[in-house]
Amino acid sequence: MNSRTLAITVACLVVAYALPFIIKDAYLFISIDFLIMALFAVSYNLLLGQAGMLSFGHAAYYGVGAYTVAILYAKLGVPMYIGIFAAPVISGLIALMVGWFAVRVTGMYFAMLTLAFGQLLHTIVMGWYSFTGGDDGLPVMPPDWLLSAQSYYLFVLTIVVVCIGALRLISISSFGMALNAIRENRQRAVFVGLNVRGYELTAFVIAGSFAGVAGSLRAPFQQMAFPSLLYWGQSAEPVLMALAGGIHNFLGPIFGAALFVFANFIITTFSDYPLLIFGVIVLLVVMFLPGGVAGAVEDWIARRKARSV
Repeated sequence: MNSRTLAITVACLVVAYALPFIIKDAYLFISIDFLIMALFAVSYNLLLGQAGMLSFGHAAYYGVGAYTVAILYAKLGVPMYIGIFAAPVISGLIALMVGWFAVRVTGMYFAMLTLAFGQLLHTIVMGWYSFTGGDDGLPVMPPDWLLSAQSYYLFVLTIVVVCIGALRLISISSFGMALNAIRENRQRAVFVGLNVRGYELTAFVIAGSFAGVAGSLRAPFQQMAFPSLLYWGQSAEPVLMALAGGIHNFLGPIFGAALFVFANFIITTFSDYPLLIFGVIVLLVVMFLPGGVAGAVEDWIARRKARSV
């Protein structure tokens, strides 16, 4: 990381941590939503952008993370902030079981298999009333020190910054470079000796674990865990956010999450179909900005630098 990038990162963090003291609570709630969705999207992009694995069931691990917190709270009385530590473990274990089967196929077969497993988990959660509450969901309440919007925002911001920082380190590590090689040419990666299935399974588990963290932050935010968090429609959201932001740029899904959350906030004021409208927006972005929003920003910065030389 060069000095300019470091300075921009520090400036962004300073602004982010100062935000609760500047804006109203109503806008803080939207900001919390953005942070959670940003982590959800970045975790997904480890699969799509880094490894070239199109999953249609990523919401399953998001929902498992939410239900881990809710079940521990509602059934065992475990505080929500302790459940957050358990969420990536449980989500990762579920991702390991699903991924063990899923990575044995590729392309659309992989996508359909992840969708099938995701729907299976959703059906289990919907039907197991005695354990999950079925379609009534399960309640989960943050402790008193996290009830205010300012406190919960800072709590979520800290966790999301740490998780996205960890994902960044993973993406630029030798493991991340191996995933890039698999994405670019799977057959050549096998030829040079990479254990492709092993790398893909590891990426699947890591992505599922971080999606579980995002879900564990969502449940206390809503004060409920609902089966809809595991539904296939929820899995479309990280796909759209990653595509809109730019799948080959680490910051792309964060840009996509910002577009999704803030556009959704505006769209819902005059439409009952925000996801449909956002899908049209993503289609236009993909058609006219192939590199996504982040790619367009990078190109604009590069053109400005070229003019100044």
